[in-house]
Amino acid sequence: MTASHPTSVNDVSRAYFKRRPSQRYRRGGFSILPRVPQVIMILAMIGAMLFLWIPPAAAAPTITEFHVSNVGVPQGIAAGPDGNLWFTEFYDNVAGRITTSGTSTLFRLNTVNSATYITKGPDGAMWLTLLNDVGGSTTNKIGRLTTSGKLSTFTVPKASYIWDITTGPDGNLYFTDGASRAWRVTPKGSFTAFPFTDSSGGYPYQITAGPDGNLWFTDRAREIVKMTTSGKFTVFTVSTGNASTDDITTGPDGNLWFTLDDSDTASRIGRITPSGKVTLFTLPNPSDYLYMSGIAAGPDGNLWFTFEDLTTNANAIGRMTTSGAVTLTPTPTANSGPTDITAGPDGNMWFTEAAGNIGRITTG
Repeated sequence: MTASHPTSVNDVSRAYFKRRPSQRYRRGGFSILPRVPQVIMILAMIGAMLFLWIPPAAAAPTITEFHVSNVGVPQGIAAGPDGNLWFTEFYDNVAGRITTSGTSTLFRLNTVNSATYITKGPDGAMWLTLLNDVGGSTTNKIGRLTTSGKLSTFTVPKASYIWDITTGPDGNLYFTDGASRAWRVTPKGSFTAFPFTDSSGGYPYQITAGPDGNLWFTDRAREIVKMTTSGKFTVFTVSTGNASTDDITTGPDGNLWFTLDDSDTASRIGRITPSGKVTLFTLPNPSDYLYMSGIAAGPDGNLWFTFEDLTTNANAIGRMTTSGAVTLTPTPTANSGPTDITAGPDGNMWFTEAAGNIGRITTG
């Protein structure tokens, strides 16, 4: 005869209660389950409650593209003080505003310069670099754009090749100059130049306000530079072969994060502590040339970056955890050329695409 064994908690209970009363435990006049079936039932109840408490897995990021231009090339993007996103169009004298629902408005600027990068200023306006890449770049300007689209300009007092701009911790604006300088400009338009040189002459590129009260910028000669508001520089060299440091941002972990573009398989995302310790993270499936011109901290505690593989023509938005795990989400438009990225007021990330689009990617 083959003995039968209970196969579930209910079977255990039924098998037990079929016993004669003398086979049950009694306590205080009431029958109770033996210890083993009782433990099984308790564990089953705990398991059921834990199952109900487990939050659903985060949804995969999704990208929505909004076409904004057939002429200029969307370049810089930043969240504005009005709850919208503001962007520039390179190769054209245009700045744009886009709502979080995707409605865009373009503002023709009263200048022949190319609108390059843009940031929210300390005075409730947007500030942008206006690059003139013709005739020795002698008429570069800094623009102040109100949220109603009114532009005021201030001419950079030296021949320059201005690029990125950010608001500093002292209520002034700071911008980079490929002609071996960083600059400070007050909201009233007063300029101060800070000469900077490196082994190759100096090429300050992208700039951000750091978590330590300083400014941090990338130099294309594989250097990360810390600058005080008085113009004192501290240089940290990134130990990598054939790379160029590109964008930089303050991360959610109190460090700085930056991108490295490369013409071989050594493209990286880098982290540097305020004291200067550098850690490099490898990207999945590196190819001959990866271009990552934008990186920003997201509201989800991760880093988000633009990704363009110039060998395979793969275009994507990347997400990297602070421990280095990477997820890539392809852009719906092939060869879209994602360029700059920022956190939006709606909890999503927003980015520019050279194909004439502004993109939105969900963060959860």
